[in-house]
Amino acid sequence: MKAKVNLNIKIYGAGVLLGQLAALVQEIEGVRRARDIECIHRMRVATRRLRSALPLFGEPIAEKRSIYWFKRIRKLTRALGDARDTDVQILHLDELQQTLVIPYRSGVRRLWLRVKQKRRALQAKVLEALVDFEQSNIVTEMAQKFAPLDIYRDTVDLHGVELLRFAAEAVSVKLNDFLAFSEIVDQPEKVTELHAMRISAKHLRYTLEFFAPLYENQLRSHIKALRAAQDSLGSIHDCDVWIAYMPEFMEEERRRTLDYFGSARAFKRLEPGLIYYQQIRREEREKLFWEFNSTWHKWEQENLWTDLLDTIQFALAPTITYEPPAPAENLEEIA
Repeated sequence: MKAKVNLNIKIYGAGVLLGQLAALVQEIEGVRRARDIECIHRMRVATRRLRSALPLFGEPIAEKRSIYWFKRIRKLTRALGDARDTDVQILHLDELQQTLVIPYRSGVRRLWLRVKQKRRALQAKVLEALVDFEQSNIVTEMAQKFAPLDIYRDTVDLHGVELLRFAAEAVSVKLNDFLAFSEIVDQPEKVTELHAMRISAKHLRYTLEFFAPLYENQLRSHIKALRAAQDSLGSIHDCDVWIAYMPEFMEEERRRTLDYFGSARAFKRLEPGLIYYQQIRREEREKLFWEFNSTWHKWEQENLWTDLLDTIQFALAPTITYEPPAPAENLEEIA
């Protein structure tokens, strides 16, 4: 039988969950209209944060339903993620085309065209996932479950021992998961592990942000570092995706050319740009990896992660209060 969760924790968690839910709902109309690509980015982030918060705070409040909510939100995250990744690729290729000399432009422009076509196809999937999410009634369900607790938000004791212990345990678990990847920081060939490290950094960062009010401004440097790690590892992963995809893309375009013209000769015009693009992503990947490697070792020298653990443990350390003896009622008692 599970131990009963402290009410202070539930009230605090309800506030966190409702905040993430509101951020998600705010972007629905923008995602539907598809006029601003930042809407889909913000909604994707909101779904990720909500999924990180649900196992922490949702399960103690609504265990069975929370698992269902998590799975449905994950479906939405995946649809948004594919579209957002493609949006970023389009922007990148847009900017790159402006800098290329003529022999390379045709190939990169063809790559840009195919990514644009992919993005148009993905929008239908985004809308389908959005409709499915709205019809699931999850937003109403979650709001009805968490709002009765959230009305007591002003009563939350940020220094409550149970809440601090709950936060310390959550942060410690995520920090240990993250630091388990430290051994691959010097191994650039660990493509899969570096991507997993990025995901772990994201989960730790979100957890710190959820609990940041408990520690005033003491987690700022750790959150900033994790954001930098997430960005660096994300850029490395983007390069890895392109490097792995380019041979496949070139073969597909060669086959398309052959099927359309009856000869692959026209592909020769595209090939220099595609090979060039593959090469610059390799070079960028190497540069990004060693920059991250250097930054990581700098954090280690600064004992950044040890300091994080010390910070959350120090907040839990018992305080010893000196209480002077009650004053004597008269001098005769002292004598």
